[in-house]
Amino acid sequence: MKYNKILLALSAALTLGTPTVVNAENVLEVINITASKKSQSLQTSNVAVTAFSGDTLRELNMTDSTDLANQTPGLNIGTPVGEGNNPSISLRGVGLNDFNDNNEGPIAVYRDEVYQSAMPGLTFQLFDLERVEVLRGPQGTLYGRNATGGLVHFISKKPTEDLEGFASVTLAEYNQIKTEAAISGGLTDTIQARLSIATNNHDGYVENRIGPDANEADNQAVRLQVNFDLSDNLTALVNLHAAKSDTIAPKYQHQVTTEDGVDFFGYADTDNDVFAGDYDRDGILKIDSKGASVNLAYAGDNFDFYSITAIEDVEKLHQEDTDLGPTAGIEPQFASTIEQFSQEFRVEFTAGEMDWMVGAFYFENEVEGALDLAINYPGAVVDGITGAPAGTFGTDFLPFVDYDIDYVQETDSMGLFGQVEMDLNDDFRLTLGLRYTTEERTMEYVNLTTTNPDAVVNSCLIPAGDVCGFGLGSDFPGTNTYLDFSSNNPDVASGGLNKIDDDNISGRISLDYTASQDVLIFANIATGFKSGGFNGGFLDFTDGVAVEDVPFDSEELTSYEIGVKSTLADGDVRLNATAFYYDYKDYQALSFSGLSQFINNSDAKVSGADIELTWLPGDNWDINLGVSLINSEVDEVVVRGTGTVTGNEMVQAPNFSLNGLVRYQATEKMSFQIDFNHQSEQYFDITNSDLSKEGSYSIFNARIGYDISENLSISAFVKNLANEEYRVYSFDFTSPAGLNQNFYAPPRWAGVSIAYTFE
Repeated sequence: MKYNKILLALSAALTLGTPTVVNAENVLEVINITASKKSQSLQTSNVAVTAFSGDTLRELNMTDSTDLANQTPGLNIGTPVGEGNNPSISLRGVGLNDFNDNNEGPIAVYRDEVYQSAMPGLTFQLFDLERVEVLRGPQGTLYGRNATGGLVHFISKKPTEDLEGFASVTLAEYNQIKTEAAISGGLTDTIQARLSIATNNHDGYVENRIGPDANEADNQAVRLQVNFDLSDNLTALVNLHAAKSDTIAPKYQHQVTTEDGVDFFGYADTDNDVFAGDYDRDGILKIDSKGASVNLAYAGDNFDFYSITAIEDVEKLHQEDTDLGPTAGIEPQFASTIEQFSQEFRVEFTAGEMDWMVGAFYFENEVEGALDLAINYPGAVVDGITGAPAGTFGTDFLPFVDYDIDYVQETDSMGLFGQVEMDLNDDFRLTLGLRYTTEERTMEYVNLTTTNPDAVVNSCLIPAGDVCGFGLGSDFPGTNTYLDFSSNNPDVASGGLNKIDDDNISGRISLDYTASQDVLIFANIATGFKSGGFNGGFLDFTDGVAVEDVPFDSEELTSYEIGVKSTLADGDVRLNATAFYYDYKDYQALSFSGLSQFINNSDAKVSGADIELTWLPGDNWDINLGVSLINSEVDEVVVRGTGTVTGNEMVQAPNFSLNGLVRYQATEKMSFQIDFNHQSEQYFDITNSDLSKEGSYSIFNARIGYDISENLSISAFVKNLANEEYRVYSFDFTSPAGLNQNFYAPPRWAGVSIAYTFE
């Protein structure tokens, strides 16, 4: 009944892949995608893309955008600052694990053709989607925003003329209640609308032994689309959307990394329960987003014209319990407001034997950040009286130091891009693409730090070596500027350090060979570009950070691909495979020094392959497999306090991963399926330290579906069937706190869903 979802997931491995749903006969369905800005079959596209239909997303129980990694070869998504917050997206090893709100990742995220720049807004609910497309490799000759390593595009279901809709509810463990609904239809002869809503609420699955439990969900989202048929050949699609999340801040697990068995605050979590801890700070994670776009489409006699105008606003407040213990040791607050405007124009036409697409893109973005950090190290002396013993602080014990950081970053970018396709003969087709990008970025940043004027550091108990032994009362006044990266600082202004002006020309060349009706062989050479930027966060001169360290350079990637897409065994097998080699110049790699995190540039190389297989072994069976092979090597990265590391693997780039799905249609109404994901060992830090190394693991999910009637269905599911305990991220805080922060994926999760559709 629904078999394409597995079939297409395989096709997307390196060149394509996509699970979807099919009914009636057990045959490979022809899937149309728009990765090349035109509707074409997945198997005839020379783009390495994996696609998921909306039905497939629901049947795989994908709740939010981070779940895509479970069934997409080469895609890994971590959570550096906790569940529901800024994700770290890596594709074929290309990614950026910086969690500062002012930076953008090298994997571009689009929603309904609108680029999403705000990192805090990239973890969102999946609801009422037509499909999702994951494109591998550099992008820029077809899309508005240039991307070094790939692109993920979420495409909503559009308004319809006929009345249709659906509603579903999921009840699951931890008191989860998840809902999704949509209604669509014509309002007049020339106006159609679609209203979609979603909610997801559940209790926290991380036990706080001294306070409220964490890692809960309280999410709501709404999207209204109205399409206006302004004339026979002109339409305007208006998209209004908003989402909010307001929860207790997610919690990491505490791992002591000192020789004496306790962290710098005298605490150790020793119960080996990865879903429990002692957290003195509840904190909050609140993310509100809203946006609007207008998509004009004009169909001329000899051309098609598109205009996409959009605004996006995201506000975030995150209060973290960084020390993960029962005392107020390290307590940061991250607040930001991110506003963007984008305008894209595209024209598509055919001239002679050549198909053309040309476009222009303008993007402006402003990020206002306000960061606060209170640090309370034991062992300080206040007014000549030694502070309370390690691990406890009296009510009168004042913070050793408070950071107060404010910054504003502004970005203006413009791109001109285009692509042409031409048939060289009956078997060969050539594609040429070109892009010009110019980008200007400015940053005003000040870390104004207040220290306790009466505190004295005792015998270097404070890990930041440069301040060890200083009497803060005499040598450090109450208020200090720990880093001034603004135009008010002559060292910054005179050197133009807080302004970046990048220009770049990138392109793509692809040659396709149609060996037969069922076999396509292709070769691609493409270049990608991501402009330079500025380090944010808690930059501190006591960590050895100077104003010259704040800017970082742009990165460029040259990609070489060769692939094949094939349909075999009389249509029962679909096998797609791609091999690739990336030559990376000035790869942007994140490293840490004390509490300061900053990006270094280094050359790197990545090679590997993606393979996807879809097989229909019988009338009632579907099997889908995806394989990713990655070999990454970063030349050298300077890590303060560690030295220069050379030849290390990229972050979130496992050498081997395997995903798959097996589905059995027991009767016309009942189906059984198991999907899985296996990851080999990987690192969460560019130093490739043992603390950041996650061993291999395998995750299994199961689902039973039953169609009660033509319109009503019910399903039962279990996610993480074996209750595997595995980390999705970690941060080594040995230097500033004597601990490692570990973030674990959710435990086993079972539930039932009921869905009703009408038309």
